[in-house]
This record gives sequence, structure tokens and C-alpha cells, in this order.
Amino acid sequence: MISLPLLYKQNKDVILAGLECGLFITLGYVSQSLALDTISAGKCAFICSLTVVFVPIVSAVVYRKPVKPMNLVAALVALSGVGVLEGMIDFNSLLGIQPALAEPTAAAATAMASSSIDTAAASAGPLGALANTLGIAKGDIIALGQPIGFGYSFTRIEHYQEKFKGVPNRVLTIAAAQCVAVGFISFLWVLYDYHGTLPEFGYMLEPHRVATVAWTGIVTTVIAIFMEGIALQKATATDASIAFASEPVWASLFGYLLLKEQLGTNSYIGGAIIMLACLVGSVSDLGAETEPETVDVTATSADNSETEDFS
Repeated sequence: MISLPLLYKQNKDVILAGLECGLFITLGYVSQSLALDTISAGKCAFICSLTVVFVPIVSAVVYRKPVKPMNLVAALVALSGVGVLEGMIDFNSLLGIQPALAEPTAAAATAMASSSIDTAAASAGPLGALANTLGIAKGDIIALGQPIGFGYSFTRIEHYQEKFKGVPNRVLTIAAAQCVAVGFISFLWVLYDYHGTLPEFGYMLEPHRVATVAWTGIVTTVIAIFMEGIALQKATATDASIAFASEPVWASLFGYLLLKEQLGTNSYIGGAIIMLACLVGSVSDLGAETEPETVDVTATSADNSETEDFS
């Protein structure tokens, strides 16, 4: 709630716009947190990279922007990547790789997700039953909330940055309102988990927990949202999704360094396909955005001729 004072005496409409964007960002954060309970950081980030495909679709449906054929190609490629990531094709068998060598952490991953998969139908409701039927972790489905929440927030932030272009401090106000929305909903989540009462937070004073909360609350939330707002003054939602698409690379790197996670053959290939889809979709949009405006030479010449005749 450190962003709340920044909303004092600011434009009401801009604040409401920021709160709206914050709701969608919160959807992305909540989906990410819940998904990480049953899937690895690397896989969660790969699914999150579908944002770069989701953004052009939203632009077409909501803002009536035409969908380019390359965007459709990118979407199909990304879906195929997700299929590979989920093991619909066993590349270990196709390439003759021994599972013990290809999946060094398979036992650990299975142990982490087994409780949610094996008892999904009994304890997790319709969503868990669906995951159980498909033979995947519930987190794989929940993780899809990331591209929806983050992707739609990109398009809305871009829209409001343009709509309130003449309003002072619009970037700071929209970003602060987003942070307030994220913080408030997170607080409600805590109350829900503890049945309406605040828990004892004494254990959170341990140094490593304080550092974790500070990093996730300040660096990856507040600072990231402020920088996103600054960037979207000039960049488009598609541009933002390009940078966002690099998250799987960083998530995999930190997952390996800090959590000792290792990706198997299908994860590498599926992730590469998804990243290829991100690249295809992004480059096609960038080409259109940087294309210079054409000048009607005939009309210009005609105007010049009329001017000369008049004189």
C-alpha cells in the first residue's frame, strides 16, 4: 500500500483506469502463484509467454484491429508448443533418449504434483477433474490465467496512456492505482485463507522471508509496474509483450540456479516452439508498426498544379 499516497488529489478517471488495469494484473499474479503449487517455474513461465499471442487477438476483438495471417500462424505454433510441453509427443522415445538421463528431476516433479493430480477429481472440483481427465497438472490450466491477465492489462494500459495523454502525472497515477489494486486483493486473499482473521506474522520477520517479500513486493511488482507504464507511453502493447516473452528464459535460468530445477527434452523443445511463436507474432507486428506512411504522389502533384494555375 506504499503507492496509496501517490493517488492523493489525482484525476479520478485516471485512478479508476489504473484500478481496472490492476485487476487484470492481479489475475495474472494470482494465476501464477496458484499454478506454481503444482508445476515448475520454467513451465509456468513458458505458458505465460503465450501473452505475445494473446495480445494481438485482444486487439482484434476489442479494438477492431485486423489480425494478420502471421499472428494466426504464431497462435497455432504456440499451441503446438504447449502440446509438446505437456507431453502429447514423447521426444524421449523419438530421439532414443533414456528417461533417466533426459528427466533428472522427474521424480521430484512427480512428487510435487502427484497430490494435485491423483486427487484432483475428489478435492479440487471441476478444474481438478478436468486436469485429471487430461492427464496434466491443475497448474497447467491455472497458468493460462497469466497470458489472459497480463496480456489484457497491456492493451488497457496502452489505451489509457493515449486516452489521458493530456492529464498530468497520468503514468504515475495509473501505475500507483494498479499497485493499490494488487495489494488490496492480495490482502483479501489472506483474509480468505485465514477465515477473516489476520494471522500471526511473527515468522515473517526472518531475514530470508523479509528479503523474499521485499523483492516480490517492491522489485517485481511496484517497480516493474511503474517501468511498464513509462514504457507504454511510447511502446505498444505488442512491444511490451515482446519483452515479456523473454520471461521463460529468465525463469528457467533462476529456477536452475536457485531451485535446482532442470528441464527435460519435451520442455526444451516445447519451450523453443513457444518462443518461436512469440518471435513470429512480434516481428510481424513490428514490421507493420515501423512501416513508413505512403504518400499519394498523384494527389500531391494535382494539388501543386492547381496552385500553379491559380497563381
